[in-house]
Amino acid sequence: MNAPDMTEMLPGAIGCLCSDPRGWRSEVLPCDLHSEEDTRAFLQQQAGRIIAAPDKTISLEGADERRCFRVADGVVRLVRYDAEGHRQITRFAFPGDYFGLSRAERELAAEAVSSTTLLQFDVGQLQQLSDCNPYLARQLAGALRASVSQATEHFLLLGRRNPRQRLAAFLRMLHRNLGLGDVVPVPMPRTDIADCIGLTPETVSRAFRELRRRAIVEDIDRHLLRLDISALNRLAEEGS
Repeated sequence: MNAPDMTEMLPGAIGCLCSDPRGWRSEVLPCDLHSEEDTRAFLQQQAGRIIAAPDKTISLEGADERRCFRVADGVVRLVRYDAEGHRQITRFAFPGDYFGLSRAERELAAEAVSSTTLLQFDVGQLQQLSDCNPYLARQLAGALRASVSQATEHFLLLGRRNPRQRLAAFLRMLHRNLGLGDVVPVPMPRTDIADCIGLTPETVSRAFRELRRRAIVEDIDRHLLRLDISALNRLAEEGS
């Protein structure tokens, strides 16, 4: 099993375009921004906005995609399909996450898990903006580091042989992104979890039953769990 190649990221710098203000949807130019808050507001103005219903395709696998996205609300799955139509979910993008910054991610299919609001950017223009603005440059660098970290975490998760450990590692990741206290929403169906952690849906259901039996997981409702965080972490780290 090879770790995902995340080395090819944004295209090379093109240079600051502040001398041509026709390219921006604002009277304020990127070089004039002097805080993280100003930069976020500027990006909101520059972005296109997409609202995607659950299971709607946002971008097609293998397309010559020039867009990248930031999740404003909801959850997105990034998917690779094989020749027989079987799928592998490489990761989920949560609120605040960028996806499609790397060419490798732009070659994957992106699909909404839940009702999702996205900010849409041209990847080349986003690079130009980062050339002008150190705040955005740091934000994109952090987003790229996060995507590498998530890919590495997913690679290590798939290396766990025990289905309970895989599920525990997945729930720990989900809690880190969506959790509040010891409660975590689970917006994706069991089939999505199975295709992410390399198990069948039946095996995922058995692993959930075992975690419930051990009081590591408690159902609050259909899409909401209460977790024993300490026990979950111990299980996720067993044999790692």
